Amino acid sequence: MGLRAMFSSISGLQSDSVWLDVIGNNISNTNTVAYKASRVEFADQLSQNLTNGFGANSSNGMGGQNPQQVGLGTRVASIQTLFSEGSTLTTGISTDISIQGDGFLVAKSGDQTYLTRAGNLNFDSQGNLVDQNGGLIQGFNATLQYDQTPLVSAIPALPPFVIPPAGYNGNPPLFITTASMKLGSTNTNHLTNIQINRDMTTPPKPTTEVKFRGNLDSFQKANVLDLLPGGIPSLPIGTAMAIGIFFGGGLANTIDTTRMTVTPTAGGGFTLAQVSNLSTTPAGFNSPVPLENFFTNLTTIKQNAGNYAWEQQPPVPPADTVTETVYDSLGTPRQITVQFYQVNDLGSGGINNPNGPNQTCYAWYAFDTTGGQPVSTANLLGGTSIFQGDYLPYNRGNPALLFAGDFVWFNTDGSLAGSGGTDGFGGPPGPAFNFMDVPRVYLPPSNLPLPQGDVSPLPTQGAEIIPIDLNFGTFGLLGQGKRDGVTGDAEGNYQIVNGVNTYVPKQTVYATSQNGYSDGILQGLNFDQAGIIQGTFSNGQILSLAQLALAQPQNPEGLAKTGNNGYSLSPNTGPVPIGLPGQGNLGKIQGGSLEGSNVDLTNELSNMIIAQRGFDTNSRMISVVNETLNTLSHLGQ
Repeated sequence: MGLRAMFSSISGLQSDSVWLDVIGNNISNTNTVAYKASRVEFADQLSQNLTNGFGANSSNGMGGQNPQQVGLGTRVASIQTLFSEGSTLTTGISTDISIQGDGFLVAKSGDQTYLTRAGNLNFDSQGNLVDQNGGLIQGFNATLQYDQTPLVSAIPALPPFVIPPAGYNGNPPLFITTASMKLGSTNTNHLTNIQINRDMTTPPKPTTEVKFRGNLDSFQKANVLDLLPGGIPSLPIGTAMAIGIFFGGGLANTIDTTRMTVTPTAGGGFTLAQVSNLSTTPAGFNSPVPLENFFTNLTTIKQNAGNYAWEQQPPVPPADTVTETVYDSLGTPRQITVQFYQVNDLGSGGINNPNGPNQTCYAWYAFDTTGGQPVSTANLLGGTSIFQGDYLPYNRGNPALLFAGDFVWFNTDGSLAGSGGTDGFGGPPGPAFNFMDVPRVYLPPSNLPLPQGDVSPLPTQGAEIIPIDLNFGTFGLLGQGKRDGVTGDAEGNYQIVNGVNTYVPKQTVYATSQNGYSDGILQGLNFDQAGIIQGTFSNGQILSLAQLALAQPQNPEGLAKTGNNGYSLSPNTGPVPIGLPGQGNLGKIQGGSLEGSNVDLTNELSNMIIAQRGFDTNSRMISVVNETLNTLSHLGQ
């Protein structure tokens, strides 16, 4: 009698005590990073049957009776971890992160692997990314990778009258090697410690493209010079037309006659007319244009030093000049100066000519003016109708391989028609390889000799030969040309420059960008949403150096707390797939912030009062049972 009530109250005291323990632990971790609160769930204990219930019996006229049971108290059914997301706390510390959504960081300590959502990370003395307990955060590291590209896609067969040089095999033996930091495989079976050397440097990247915008005046008087003996009209260099004359094709042989027509003018210039789109495949070719240009050699040009427009005293002024800093394969800054000479204007031959207006055409020349070098044949890199071939980087010293340079010409609506030119593998009855190409210069113009067939190393002694594309814009037909580069308008117009609608004068060309840079020292780190650690370097580059991995157990509530904000797997955790932030159901990363505790203090204080009242009431119940037992013990006295 009364003993059941006492044992029930004792179970209540035990359960409420556990509840108070959990509440106390939750409250004590209110400020713990990424702490997940626990919740106690109760269940009643087995009940003792005083009488069994029975159903109605119509045969004896008796109704049914419910069973009579007395419960034996309560018990703690479970203590559940609540994985709701805590509030985001901005810290401004670059190595702090918070997970916005599902997922856990993967960390290793010795031979043990555990999960955590605490993002208060830092780098140790070895460059390892670690949590507050020294656990090694797992993910993927970027590595220094090397890429090799040939200087040319193919070397065509030599003309019949040319004797092949020793070792010539029709294939380019020289390659350009570049190095860059790249994230490797993200195979989750190959997780590793994230490690970043705070003193790391990024390798240089040579410039391979310079983009131009602006306008070249289509009504400026054509700048045609007479520099050859005998008064033969020419472009602003003495050997401009020699390539066509040499191969018996005249002026037209230096132009792509499959996509344009050329008509010499009385003043020494010429009229260009585009007859097909530059993206079409010309007859006899297997692929559309633009195609890669060949190499610029300057030996023949230098023999005529002093005969060119830029070497005259006073020098013949170009229509426009652009100077841009580029980088060689060693990351050394070099300066390229490009000069433009107009050789045909929109009004040449009369704007009211019944055949229509002429196409504007410009000759260009590029010079290495690093360190204040003057513009001269000594540092000429490439240009229009340059007689090339005495010094090729892949077949050095072979004077038989001849090539010519490029023009920049415009449709009569001012849009860019093309910036390609010709090569000199032609011969009677006409040119064999005329490409509407993206013009190139090669920097530096010479390199240390390499044996035939060798692949250039990185680093090498001296800068490797680097091809630099001069991107003047997208080619197009009259009325279909894009105005995304250099235009040939008679007057200036408005263009978008760095996102701002800007008036560009009628004679202004400028370089908008170049894609090279020098080597750089790591200066700062930050995380992006994909968990990629971005490194900021002194050369202005931002590179991906590593990437976090996230794990998401099938049953997160089955994880076991191990202390120090860590969780280990239990038999009820289920599969634990690993992926990258933002993929599938995994959350994203927010840098410079931490996830706060998800403890709700208001709720915990309310639960504390309820648990306290329950504990007090159960204690009172035990006192009542004790007094009852005392009364019973005195009945017989």
